[in-house]
Amino acid sequence: MKTEDADRYDNLTRSVFAQIYPVIASQILEKTGIRDGTCIDIGSGPGPLSMALVTSSNLSIMALDNSAKMQSLLMKNTKLQNLSGRIHPIIGDVHRIPLTHGSCDLVVSRGSYHFWRNLPIAFNEIRRVLRDGGLAYIGGGYGSSEIRNAVNQQKKENSSECDMETIPGVRFRKYGPGEIEDSIRSAGISEFRIINDESGFWIIFSK
Repeated sequence: MKTEDADRYDNLTRSVFAQIYPVIASQILEKTGIRDGTCIDIGSGPGPLSMALVTSSNLSIMALDNSAKMQSLLMKNTKLQNLSGRIHPIIGDVHRIPLTHGSCDLVVSRGSYHFWRNLPIAFNEIRRVLRDGGLAYIGGGYGSSEIRNAVNQQKKENSSECDMETIPGVRFRKYGPGEIEDSIRSAGISEFRIINDESGFWIIFSK
């Protein structure tokens, strides 16, 4: 990703999209019941979800992203919020997560699954790094219909293209009916829960 595109996305997470992350973090913590231990935020970008999670829990977060520029922005943002000691940047890819088996209590991601090259491999890697009893909460959304409408209105007023899918050279994939569910099963995950409501589209599964 180009430096200017990463900067643009960072600005969006701190303006147009800023209101969604505390809500999504609250929903993750409520639905998983996990507030302590180690969490990995996949496709963390400049860290908005990671920061929202640590301010509402006792989690220690590893922020995984394959962009060095995004990691640089993450470190800047966590330093500004005095959260550097609880959020640890890791360069890496969901298809080969650089962590040992069973090292995470919680795996989260908002929006990054649209950019994964191979869903079954990614889901299998997520399951690999989960501890027994750990949970994954993966998907995308705005947290509520009210927030989605407010964000869309801000986009319209700003006349700006505000999503990662609009950045040139960034591969954004939309999935057909049942494709994600089939990919989860292909990864050997037989028990999972799909949330598809005003909060967004989310997948929850355990080890």
